[in-house]
Amino acid sequence: MATRAERFRAEQQRAAHDGKPKEAGHDPAGKRARQRGRIKDRYPNPTSHNEAPRSAKNSAYELEPSTSARPSRKSTRRSPTHIKTDAPLRVTTVIRNASPQARAQRRPDH
Repeated sequence: MATRAERFRAEQQRAAHDGKPKEAGHDPAGKRARQRGRIKDRYPNPTSHNEAPRSAKNSAYELEPSTSARPSRKSTRRSPTHIKTDAPLRVTTVIRNASPQARAQRRPDH
């Protein structure tokens, strides 16, 4: 429960900011372009993020086109970096070895 002094101070702070107008956010780019007599006729990129042309530059994977209903696989064979990422394998190994069950099995009997 607030004291009288705390309530008074809170009321003073509210009163100090009462008369100030709210700050408006910025206008969207299309609205700003129309005000300048231009048309923003660009549409959002319909390509998904992993199929965009820029993604092929530094990607560790290349999506192979699918010829069946099954989704395409991630291939490291044709990727520009030719890296076989082993991070998921290493993380899985660390988690498996650090689990309480694995630690209990390694523990020497007393």
